[in-house]
Amino acid sequence: MSRHLFDITVAGEMDRPLCDEFEDLQISVERGVTRMRLVSTDQSMLHSVLDRVDSLGLELLDVRALDEPAGP
Repeated sequence: MSRHLFDITVAGEMDRPLCDEFEDLQISVERGVTRMRLVSTDQSMLHSVLDRVDSLGLELLDVRALDEPAGP
């Protein structure tokens, strides 16, 4: 089963308690945005993260699938 990498960007600099809601992702907080990296084996994982973003009232700015799979 192949794994794919997704970069998800939301508006704002998420604080630690909010970042903890996404403990299964790599998170980097930058000027005015938070970037999350998801390694996914299927699209349902991506949809689950996007549902969390929505339920927490975060503003989704961008979702990008990276060209290369994350490995076998």
